Amino acid sequence: MKPEEPRAEAASVARSLKRKLERERAAGTGELLARGARAREQAAPAAVAAESLAPAALVPPAAPAAGMAWAPAPAAMMAQALAPAAPQPPAEEFDLFGNRIARPAPAPTITAAEAAPREPWLNPADPEARRAIVAASEPVLAQIAAEVNQCQKCALWESRNRAVPGVGSALSGIVFIGEAPGADEDRLGEPFVGRAGQLLDRIIQAMDDARLIPGVTLSRATVFIGNILHCRPPENRVPLPFEIEQSSPYLRRQLEALKPRVIVCLGTTAAHHLLGFKASLASMRGKVYRYLGAKLIVTYHPAACLRNPDYKRPVWEDMQLLAREYHSE
Repeated sequence: MKPEEPRAEAASVARSLKRKLERERAAGTGELLARGARAREQAAPAAVAAESLAPAALVPPAAPAAGMAWAPAPAAMMAQALAPAAPQPPAEEFDLFGNRIARPAPAPTITAAEAAPREPWLNPADPEARRAIVAASEPVLAQIAAEVNQCQKCALWESRNRAVPGVGSALSGIVFIGEAPGADEDRLGEPFVGRAGQLLDRIIQAMDDARLIPGVTLSRATVFIGNILHCRPPENRVPLPFEIEQSSPYLRRQLEALKPRVIVCLGTTAAHHLLGFKASLASMRGKVYRYLGAKLIVTYHPAACLRNPDYKRPVWEDMQLLAREYHSE
């Protein structure tokens, strides 16, 4: 490159810039820019700082015209400005053939109050109220027992000797629910009369001797004892779902009439049916559930305690839990 070429190029650039400035001066652009600069210099520094730091919705409007007063935004407008923007529905989408792609509707928003479990009513423990419940429940329980004795809704009636409706009253407000009658129960028509039943009687008597529930007498006559199934399954097998479906409505009607304060599920079959979910018995123990206005706890079946005596201590712990929950709301 020759030495004079850079000087010639610089001179050409200078001439072009001079012509551009002359055109802008003729159009008045420079004066407009100067006016804008002077206006910005006259603006309040505090307003400039607020505008740079605060959300746009919280910055007050520019100075009002003469004769007009500016008032701060009401609290509702401020809260609205701070609230998160509402979600916008997604735009419609189409496939390669022009068909609209269906999208599932968004899940409804659940507030904390709606998500919190609602405590149902709790059946009474007051002795006077319990006596009134007993008087009202007796004819209902007699009617249900007559229906159970005549029931032929499933095939179990063909092999049974006697149906087993349940025994006891609502005086204490405590109900024990097991799985199904065994051989002794099928022969006598009364629940829990075999070895497992004798152990249940001793548990109830021990609760009364220890005065676990002050003011409440506990005996086979003051509690109600029943089963999910009212007829013995052959060879004491586990009840079938269809058999439970046909028999359990009798139990529900009994519980509605008894209005128990506490229900004790003896074993997994009773617990799974009344709670509506399946879990290990160990995981269901020690918790308090609700069913038809009653508190519900789960413990081992007396027959399981006969097979494994180590279960007796956990059962006694569950009876102590029953006593603590009886008078608490």
